[in-house]
Amino acid sequence: MRSLQNILNYINKRPFLVLVLLLFTYILPAQYYSSGTDPSHIKWHKIETENFKLVFPDTFKQKGQYLAKVFEEIYKSGGASLKHHPRKISVLIHSETAYSNGFVSWAPKRIELYNNPNQNIYAQDWLQQLALHEFRHVVQLDKLNTGFTKILTYLLGEQAIGATLGLNIPLWFLEGDAVVAETALTASGRGRMPGFKQGMRAQIMDKNIYPYEKAMFGSYKDFVPNHYQMGYFMVAGARAKYGSDIWAQAVDKTGRKPWLLTSFNRGQKQISGVNKVGLYKKIFSDLKYKWKQQDSRTAKSKFTEITQLNKSYSNYLYPVALGDSGYIAELSGPGEINRFVFVANNGSHHTLFIPGSRNKEPFSYADGTICWAELEPDPRWENRMYSVIKCYHISTKKTSKITRKSRYFAPALSPDGKRIATVSVDNGNNYRLTILDRQTGSVLEEHEHGNNHYLFTPTWNDDGTQLACIVLTPKGKKIVVLKMHNNDNREQWEERTKETFTHVSLPKWGKADEIIFTAGYSGTEDIYSVKNGKITQLTQSAFGAMGATYHNEHMVYSNYTADGYQLVKASPEQWIDKPLSKVHDHSVKLHQEIAAQEIHKPDFNAIDSIADYKVTKYSKWNLINVHSWAPAFVNIDDQEFTPGLSLMSQNLLGTASTLLGYNGDSQKSREKYYFNFKYQGWYPVLQLEVKHGNDRIKYDPSNVYVSSTDTFSYSANQKRIQTRINLDVSLPFNITRGKYHTFLQPALKYGIMQRSGYSVGLTKYSMDNTNLVVSEKSTIAISDVNYQTLEYSLYFHRLLRRTQRDVAPRWGQVAEVLYQNTPLGNIDAGGIFGLHTRLYFPGLLKHHSVKIENNYQYKTIGDKLVDGDVIFYRKHGDYFDLPRAYENKPNDKMYSFKGDYIFPLCNPDLNLSGVFYLKRITTHLFYDYSKLNERLYNTKGDVFDFQKDYSSTGFEMRAEIHAFRFMFPFSIGYRYARMLESHQNNHEFLMGMNISGFSIGTQ
Repeated sequence: MRSLQNILNYINKRPFLVLVLLLFTYILPAQYYSSGTDPSHIKWHKIETENFKLVFPDTFKQKGQYLAKVFEEIYKSGGASLKHHPRKISVLIHSETAYSNGFVSWAPKRIELYNNPNQNIYAQDWLQQLALHEFRHVVQLDKLNTGFTKILTYLLGEQAIGATLGLNIPLWFLEGDAVVAETALTASGRGRMPGFKQGMRAQIMDKNIYPYEKAMFGSYKDFVPNHYQMGYFMVAGARAKYGSDIWAQAVDKTGRKPWLLTSFNRGQKQISGVNKVGLYKKIFSDLKYKWKQQDSRTAKSKFTEITQLNKSYSNYLYPVALGDSGYIAELSGPGEINRFVFVANNGSHHTLFIPGSRNKEPFSYADGTICWAELEPDPRWENRMYSVIKCYHISTKKTSKITRKSRYFAPALSPDGKRIATVSVDNGNNYRLTILDRQTGSVLEEHEHGNNHYLFTPTWNDDGTQLACIVLTPKGKKIVVLKMHNNDNREQWEERTKETFTHVSLPKWGKADEIIFTAGYSGTEDIYSVKNGKITQLTQSAFGAMGATYHNEHMVYSNYTADGYQLVKASPEQWIDKPLSKVHDHSVKLHQEIAAQEIHKPDFNAIDSIADYKVTKYSKWNLINVHSWAPAFVNIDDQEFTPGLSLMSQNLLGTASTLLGYNGDSQKSREKYYFNFKYQGWYPVLQLEVKHGNDRIKYDPSNVYVSSTDTFSYSANQKRIQTRINLDVSLPFNITRGKYHTFLQPALKYGIMQRSGYSVGLTKYSMDNTNLVVSEKSTIAISDVNYQTLEYSLYFHRLLRRTQRDVAPRWGQVAEVLYQNTPLGNIDAGGIFGLHTRLYFPGLLKHHSVKIENNYQYKTIGDKLVDGDVIFYRKHGDYFDLPRAYENKPNDKMYSFKGDYIFPLCNPDLNLSGVFYLKRITTHLFYDYSKLNERLYNTKGDVFDFQKDYSSTGFEMRAEIHAFRFMFPFSIGYRYARMLESHQNNHEFLMGMNISGFSIGTQ
């Protein structure tokens, strides 16, 4: 009761603030993030601890116990530096995927984890990494639940915290603070990895400090390190200068006074004395000075360039020699589709093959064949994904899929090309080094290391008798060698390096028994070798080097620059050959300063002594989880926002979402009450929508109408009740394979429309002298409306993967067939058939696209209606639009063509600090044409056929802008169209904002 009184007092004192915050909250579309669904056959279980509820598949029971203990251990210290212990939260584990990630979402509130580790993780158990990083996000968000934000949760539910977060707190803080936590609270973490920090260091030193907005929102022109990297330096740098209280103060201030929209900035400014832009400049100016000192203390090794630097930023990774003619590498970048390329000795390259979506891990090459792991989604279940092995034979240009429905990573072809060594992970996080038959994909051997230690990037020696790889133990990473053929026919693991929390990766066999690898011992990632137990540094780069291999007498590797990784080679005379004992780390060590601020750190060794928690079944029929509500009507599908009420529910498994609403808009009285339920737990997706309401039929009998033949009046005052019910059944199939994203969806929509009839009193008058007198009274009965509709559709698209800098796909096909009719009921509205196609082709220059649409629709007539001498027939509305600048016209048949040439006009990175940041301007040149046919009838039996052509041409220009440092970009544009038939000009203002569901992830 006291909480309610506090709310009322607050609103009474600050009504304008409440209004402003509600307005800004609902500028954001009411979308709630769903990661998708897991296979319907899964049997779910749960563990309830004091602070967490873990829900997981039955195959994850053993690791579920472990993860529950990890979370409880992290809870003790994971929020200390933000001075907050969060409320209990649910954790959902997806164990049937090859995807590696995790995220926190707050409407509804939960953590979701993908249990499969990837080949690029740092030196800590993957589940510990996930739990620590994501728990820190929980701390951040739960700490916002204070002050005025807490009051808003009574009005808006969980979405209030998401709104406060989205309007106030920059992404760089959210992810940077989580990276700081994973670094400060453990002996590892990304903040200790030179490869994680090299992007910012190279940019700052070689290209200076970018404006704050550019660093925050990125660029299409220049490479900008992401908000994880920027955020780490911002959060860690500020903590090193001002102590950890700076961010606890900023988050607390934000929760208490979110309407200020600058409360986060004000909170940190109370301690730092400067605003966040000043803090950004101060931190990176200091870092630039220190990085220059670091650079001056190390003598750089020499090399010879193979590829030239590309100002648009590109990476050549994992080189292998292809004889003396050149090299094979994987090319990637913000303007490049990841692909395998042949690089000639002069640096020129051409594409060999474009694979599908891949994790960040090396490919292998042997016997004229490239071998790699590729992600393949399950056709129906978004949270089941496979990692399959594929091969491409260069001379025959043929591709073969070696495994299906597998979870294999970093495959390595044996020198004779007959076997593949790969890392396998099952649903219960059991790790093995698996040897496969190259032809059949069948398992030849399986090898485990230690107590289920995770393995990285196996590589064969020259005669195929030994495999080197990285192994992760509780004490860090080390290089080991598997000798598979011994006299006693038992496997033998041999340790080549000691365990270390320094990041080591990408081993390759060198000469004789030598192994070369990448490591960060010197504070930059560089190339090292190990032989006879001795580690030697071979390169000392400016920013980083990785992925070396030997070719003849040279070592070929990828050297990092501010413009990406270039291929270089170094002869033995250019190697520095420095023993590890003489390697010095002169890097800036923010991790030491932030770690010293932590009073207590998680002790994961201690969890072994904790008794197991009780495991119980979790029903997948837990369908209702009301998380948010609003004093407004919000229709997610139709993007409506009107006065009224809304209640939102989404269950933990993501299979069921519900929206209940009351629409208070008088214009929508027939849809006053709204219910929408979507269930995705079965193979078909079901969606039920109900709209119910009424409108008043009111005629004033005093209103007398005079026509040429009669004088009359109507009288009525009654309600007409209407109910609409739609049931959608669809089968979404993600059949993506290779470089094209491919999707197929058949769907059926069944609709019921019921509207009650009503009666109208009709009074006819005649003239008695000069007075109107009643001559006749009667009643007109308007019948009930009751009809049912069926709509069938089949949608398909096949689109080439896009790069970050593409405006539209450069290759692709889209097709859709639709048909709708009204087979049952007292109204026949006829039917409509539609066919839509869209084709994409490359334009004249890179990132340019040509889009061509062809649409055709044909309508069949329904009930006959007569108005005077004219006969009308009920018809459906249109599936497709007329050319731009025209409004749709009545028709029986329509053909429509639309052609666009789409390209980025410029990437200005124009910045007016604190007001707007203009990232890109795109342009559409278009020509549209439509032909309409219509047949009209009259009561005399005449038939009239009409044909009309419409066409327009013009251009659109759209600007992508971040206004007032808001995290989501606005699209603001202008369209000019010349209507060719009428010789008229049309001008339109275009505006939009693309917001996906908000969640916070780890990668």
